[in-house]
Amino acid sequence: MRRLLLRVLSLSAGRWPSVVVAFAGAALGGLLLLTATPVRAQEAPHAAAAELTAAQRERLSVWQALARERALAQDPAWLDLLHFKRHPVTGRWRSLADDAGFFNAPQGAVDPQAELDATLQAFLDPRPNRSGEQAAQCRFPARLRWLRQRLDLQVDDLPQVACERYDQWRTGLRPGGVSLIFPAAYVNSPASMYGHTFLRINPGGEVQGNPMLAYTISYAAAGNEADGLAFAFRGLVGLYPGIFTTTPYYRRIEEYTHLENRDIWEYDLDLTAEEITQLVAHTWELGFTRFDYYFFDENCSYHLLSLLDVARPGLRLTDRFTWWAIPVDTVRVLFEVPGLVRGSHYRPSNSTELGFQADQLDDVAVAQAREVAQGQRAPRDLLATAGVDPLRRAGALELAERHATYLGAVQGLGEVVVQPRRMAILAERARLPVLSVRQPPRPIPPEAGHDTARLDLWVGRRDGQSAWRLGWRPAYHELMDPEAGFQRGAQIQFFSLDLAGEPGHRPRLERLTPVDIVSLTPRDRLLGATSWKVRFGLNRAFGRPAADAPLVAQVNGGPGAAWELGSGRNAMVYALMDNQLNLARQDGDVADGRRVALGSGLQLGLLLDPAPGWRLQLEGRARWYLASQPQERSLGLKLRRSLGRSGQLMLQCERQWRQGDAGRRECLAGWQHHW
Repeated sequence: MRRLLLRVLSLSAGRWPSVVVAFAGAALGGLLLLTATPVRAQEAPHAAAAELTAAQRERLSVWQALARERALAQDPAWLDLLHFKRHPVTGRWRSLADDAGFFNAPQGAVDPQAELDATLQAFLDPRPNRSGEQAAQCRFPARLRWLRQRLDLQVDDLPQVACERYDQWRTGLRPGGVSLIFPAAYVNSPASMYGHTFLRINPGGEVQGNPMLAYTISYAAAGNEADGLAFAFRGLVGLYPGIFTTTPYYRRIEEYTHLENRDIWEYDLDLTAEEITQLVAHTWELGFTRFDYYFFDENCSYHLLSLLDVARPGLRLTDRFTWWAIPVDTVRVLFEVPGLVRGSHYRPSNSTELGFQADQLDDVAVAQAREVAQGQRAPRDLLATAGVDPLRRAGALELAERHATYLGAVQGLGEVVVQPRRMAILAERARLPVLSVRQPPRPIPPEAGHDTARLDLWVGRRDGQSAWRLGWRPAYHELMDPEAGFQRGAQIQFFSLDLAGEPGHRPRLERLTPVDIVSLTPRDRLLGATSWKVRFGLNRAFGRPAADAPLVAQVNGGPGAAWELGSGRNAMVYALMDNQLNLARQDGDVADGRRVALGSGLQLGLLLDPAPGWRLQLEGRARWYLASQPQERSLGLKLRRSLGRSGQLMLQCERQWRQGDAGRRECLAGWQHHW
């Protein structure tokens, strides 16, 4: 609880404005704190210090004195091994590990010198820890390797201990290389909407070069993503334990590319054999350790960077992230270290390959392939008309087989249904000529996209008066931002803040939006897809002069659909339900003396890229409220000109109407800077 309170205080002090914490905490905090399941930290590794011989005590005293003389407790490599960081508010050193079993000294989580002294003493004890699992030399192999090197310890200086479990685990990994893997963003999952990263230990020896036989190292929250908003909130304030796991790479491929349909980027790292050995040894140490998982900073990507910091002392990759660590940003920092990334590989998802295959065929072939995949048409009847090109029919059958596999994964049909259907398709396909292999084109990689934080400055006219607006967004992408490197049609913005003002009026909070997500997934000839949006936050009430309008809590969202126009992927139209709930503090702040307004309507939009670097968005909506409250309509136009990765010029104009009043007019020009 103390850790949680400190985190909330740090959020209000510097990471986000205190009103954000109050807003989220009032809504969900009490309930979730009551329902949180505490995870008990492991016990300290040793019940009592071993009885040392006089020679061992003398030896230990010499080691500890030498460690102090060489200032090893302040060495960045030792601090990385303990995961020590300065608190962003208090400035005090403390370990991010939240598990007593990670320390040999009672105060080891806050005192690196005490932990170094206790670790040296623990290495002289060949006994297993209190739970009977393993001796300290086996529990902390990365610390042991580092201290041997820095103190010039010889093999005979420590008791000989057999670490069978660690040796078997390391032998199973067959470490020969390391790659960082980045599955792209998956908007439908709260834990993965920014993307995800993990490490792949590339096998050496006889199976070198076969990534499917590799194992992965991943860090994630031990919670249920199906809990939706509760999962996101509990991850935000550290109510889940984070754990490191090792999983076969083929399982990850099945999860990400087949079930969640996420493209994968693989980045091969140029690490030496010594660095790889230290990384693997430290992973073993972390496999027993609990960390409190925080969605924005101590997340999957941040802690994986800490493994690289341990592998190569001096990288200090984690020092570049204080308040938040977004996966795509952690990928970018790898490229800031000369020579660290040797190369990258693109692995398209199942849906990406399906769409590419469908693009090679006409409408009739795609429609019949879909029917075969769904079991509505026999494979022998697919394009069975006399005179059909055998290569066209072969392509349609391959598409049908791939689509049947896809449907089996996403719909959970099971092998009993899917396999007979696939075998019948493949039997028919075997009678036809071989096609040349074609792969989806490699898109712009995620590290080439714009930076995720953004600062906005707007000036213009509002309701006939000069006006200005200042905006700030820590994360991470908007529909009007340059799309290169990001998922098409996805908008994910967290904790965006806008201040506004007019001559003669004091600056005011215009809007505060903790969550703003739009998912426009274009429907195509093969795959039906649902688009949706959700947004909640504070906004100025409609229907009053801007300077006098009160802040109103709003929740907005609804499902819909989107369609690409033409084959160039430069135009998309969409339609979404526009449901909205307004909650005001006082009577009359919403409309007609009311504090609550509930309405629904329709939102129509067009996204158009008329030329490289340009984007236009045209959007209109109409909303009707219950209890005879006034109807609202709006029409907006946005135009963006991109000027490289970090900046863009913007123009936005909006006209709002409300039954019974003059409405609102606004036209602003602005500069947006990504950083």
